[in-house]
Amino acid sequence: MKLELDGLEVDCILGDLPEERGRAARIALSAVLEVGEEAGVSDRLADTADYAALSEKLRDALVAGKFRLLERAAHVAAEVCLVDPRVSSAEVRVTKRGAVPGLGSASAVCRLSKGAALPEYELAGIETIARGVCVADGKILLCRAKGAKTSYLPGGHIEFGETGREALVREIKEETGLSATAGEFLGVVENSFVQHGRPHAEINLVYGLSLDGGAAEVASREDWISFEWRSLGELEEAGLLPEAFRRLGRDPSAKFGV
Repeated sequence: MKLELDGLEVDCILGDLPEERGRAARIALSAVLEVGEEAGVSDRLADTADYAALSEKLRDALVAGKFRLLERAAHVAAEVCLVDPRVSSAEVRVTKRGAVPGLGSASAVCRLSKGAALPEYELAGIETIARGVCVADGKILLCRAKGAKTSYLPGGHIEFGETGREALVREIKEETGLSATAGEFLGVVENSFVQHGRPHAEINLVYGLSLDGGAAEVASREDWISFEWRSLGELEEAGLLPEAFRRLGRDPSAKFGV
């Protein structure tokens, strides 16, 4: 049996041009899922995919991804669909309208099935991230996905051709509009976890971070995240991840992996 989702609209970063990286664009997603025949007989939600919950997971993944390519966004969305044990295959279409003058829309379609081999880079699942330790007046700057119980140090993915410091400064500018300086290299924190039902790993390059002008309040330019200053003694309460960073509560000048 097929379950079809159509017209899920998401505001997210999707594009390669500088102006596309600085603002969210509205995209539309549709999906055709193979879910088996059980629900057609039992009339029980437990026997099929919960499309309301799946829609929220798709929205979260697309917002968090900050993709450059439609193809990558469609691939990640298809992976999210397959996390549900009742979905055996997923065909996902991601559409962006008005991307090019004179072109109505552009779409990418990805079809994945359980058991299909993944490319080597997908199996690796390792990301390299630049993170900043910004401490002022006994408080540290943290970032949090809205509604989440956990937080993390500000920063983001290092793009091809960037140094870690360049990536950290760029991410702060994109997410807050503030200029910043990436200072001393404080070390490396490795982390592994399960994301969308799959093993995942990240390598965090950690730098000292200062905001030019010493801004007291940091407002987010992105709808899905917020920034907050927390006391160094509240890092466990703030749910700071990876947990290795909670050492900063005892020693704000701590070094990692060195």
